[in-house]
Amino acid sequence: SCFLVAQSHSHCCRVGTTVATPERSLFSESAAQAMMRPQHFLFVAGLYLGLSSAATTCPPSDFETVSDFDLDAFISKRWWVQQQMEVTYLPKSQNRCVYAEYEKRKPGLLGYDVTVHNHAEDVALPHRVHDSGKNICAKIVDQTRGKLEVAPCFLPPSISAGPYWVVAYSESEGYALISGGAPKHSAEGGCRTGKRTNGSGLWIFTRQQAREQVLVDKVRSLAASIGFDLSVLNDVDQTQCNEVSAAASEEPLLLP
Repeated sequence: SCFLVAQSHSHCCRVGTTVATPERSLFSESAAQAMMRPQHFLFVAGLYLGLSSAATTCPPSDFETVSDFDLDAFISKRWWVQQQMEVTYLPKSQNRCVYAEYEKRKPGLLGYDVTVHNHAEDVALPHRVHDSGKNICAKIVDQTRGKLEVAPCFLPPSISAGPYWVVAYSESEGYALISGGAPKHSAEGGCRTGKRTNGSGLWIFTRQQAREQVLVDKVRSLAASIGFDLSVLNDVDQTQCNEVSAAASEEPLLLP
């Protein structure tokens, strides 16, 4: 019988052959022994681990946010959320009529530059409203790169604020890709942010409330090219939304 150490179409055993010629094997005994030498084994193992690590490095080495960011244009109108990642403070059960609005404010003692107004509704009837009112604020960290940090207005940002980064943005096309900081967690589909309050979340914003699938797909492609795991994104229903509530609900929304 023939025992093949490795496939080799040029050295297949013929019917009736009982012994394979040793020197015809793809790996001769001496070559196999050489491959098992400690230094060779460690080199191969190290090469494998190095390639594996490079493929799953998060955040990606070339990860960047926007450049020459125009904050005034960005906050000039309401943003509607078309897809978002589920996090602790924003479960999928609230993926209905989600939007965000921003307004500049005079920095007080805590240094916040922007007032944040978030709105969401329960998917299930009676579509309870979750509205932040004017309880959430943002502080500019790096304006030209679209980096801010968000927290309740009454808490110092140094102990409570989480990153809010504009990763991609086009005012002319009406979209923005927002991340809760750098995606540091590796997953099968790419890189993810965390799932808790700070350092978490991924959002696709559009200026238009009505979903334009071609535009959403374009932003998804941008996110994938940057290295994000798209499997975390869930659709938001933007149809038949309730009137905006001026007062905050019992469970204020903390969406950036």
